[in-house]
Amino acid sequence: MTDPVLATILDYHQQSKHQPTRYARALGYMDWANQPIPYRLYQGAEKIPLPLIAPETVSPYSALSQKTSTPTQPISLTSIASMLQLSLGLSAWKQYGDSEWALRINPSSGNLHPTECYLLLPDLTDQKAASMHYNPYINSLEKLTVLPDNANQYFNKQQGFAIILTSIPWREAWKYGERAYRYCQHDLGHALAALHIACNINGWKMQLMTELDPQTAQKLLGLTQQNNDAEKEWAECVCWVSCETNELTEISNHLLSLAELAHPHQANQLSKTHADWPIIDNLFDTLHVLPLPNADAKKQPLTAADEQSINCTRDAQSIIQQRRSAQSFDADNSQITRPIFLQQLQKTLASHAVPFDVLPYAPQVHLAIFVHNVVGLTPGLYLWCRNDVHLPLLKVQMSDKFSWTQPINNQPLYLLEAGNFKARAKIMSCGQDIASDGAYSLGMLAQFSPVLAENPSAYPLLFWETGLIGQVLYLQAEAFSLRGTGIGCFFDDEMHKLLGLTNNNWQILYHFTVGNAIEDKRITTKPAYFHLQR
Repeated sequence: MTDPVLATILDYHQQSKHQPTRYARALGYMDWANQPIPYRLYQGAEKIPLPLIAPETVSPYSALSQKTSTPTQPISLTSIASMLQLSLGLSAWKQYGDSEWALRINPSSGNLHPTECYLLLPDLTDQKAASMHYNPYINSLEKLTVLPDNANQYFNKQQGFAIILTSIPWREAWKYGERAYRYCQHDLGHALAALHIACNINGWKMQLMTELDPQTAQKLLGLTQQNNDAEKEWAECVCWVSCETNELTEISNHLLSLAELAHPHQANQLSKTHADWPIIDNLFDTLHVLPLPNADAKKQPLTAADEQSINCTRDAQSIIQQRRSAQSFDADNSQITRPIFLQQLQKTLASHAVPFDVLPYAPQVHLAIFVHNVVGLTPGLYLWCRNDVHLPLLKVQMSDKFSWTQPINNQPLYLLEAGNFKARAKIMSCGQDIASDGAYSLGMLAQFSPVLAENPSAYPLLFWETGLIGQVLYLQAEAFSLRGTGIGCFFDDEMHKLLGLTNNNWQILYHFTVGNAIEDKRITTKPAYFHLQR
């Protein structure tokens, strides 16, 4: 008999797929009068302004993927500010005519940003240990509740603090309807990667606390005390950030003692009216009672590849702050060299600890790549295998017509079928030119039903893994004067047919594309925090 939790997940996943004959259910029009406010704020909470990062603060390009050897920064208001600005802060403002909107360091589907960030911090300068919310619009911490003295002493002893990430699905459901749960999880993965990289720049370690279930995280933030069901906010995960790697069981037990604190401040309402999406609420209700998968003590050996080493002279901070999502590509000038292409792929391997060691298990996601214009590589459909253990399974379960040849020695890159796949790449991504006009595009293929049968709570984490990969590809594209874009609209099952997959053992969860972006000259760019300085 099918596990009811697993059945709920599989039903949602199938129903939320786009098909060529119908898209996943959404409102069907843009209700602009009720577009959610993209910033959570707490009425009456004390605001603690954060200092802006000094322009001369730089770290090497290698800090994006390798554990930094620079001195560890002490935990202070300044270092916390740097971490938040380089992960979840604003990156720029755009203006077109009378319209003005902000971009952020962490990408989000439709720039809607369902992910919110909370911190449990020790004493910082004149501030007592407290539960805080980060408001990127005013670049401030909002103090929600003061923590007891023993919490501050414990945090200082452990040289660390906690980060809790949440999702507000209404922000995505307003535009995308039933598919919103997927986008919340993609975005959370991007945020995890962005935070991990920013922590690494400070010399800090970041660990996912699988010992704390989402319901406990909900209580830690007082979210169970809020009563706006239409805009319900769900705690997704707790991370421990510290100067040294810690044993997390004791820390989890201490955080449990803080779960009943009072939270007097009310969150703002994001929209006047709302549309209901019971299938999303049901999925959150189902998964929220489950603990996250525990760290896998039997992690498989990491996939190895001869390292491509192309020197990048740009610093990590400038790459992070200049990341953008491309809107269109120059189809005639989006070629890249094979060495740059390989280096971008290699950075997605879990052997690069940053940001992939935040996940509690071995890689489950591989890349099915449409190579369009990579100099020195035959155009065609390829597979980049991120976990060698899965390779025999993939060969058996994908099309028996594929060649599986390795064009480059000592690289987990396999040519499945040579040819021009531009038209098919466009079709698979809902007819979007951006999937065919770049140097390459790809679908992220996850081991699916076997993982969920073992532990259904892994469902959101599979999306988080795709978000980690996406964030790495964004930054690696930016490092070499290219641009990336995550694609959430694709025909799931059509992509499976192309790969020869006939069941749920493997599922495409996210698409991505890289190329040479066309800049819209009509749009003006302004500095990230100009609105606080004018």
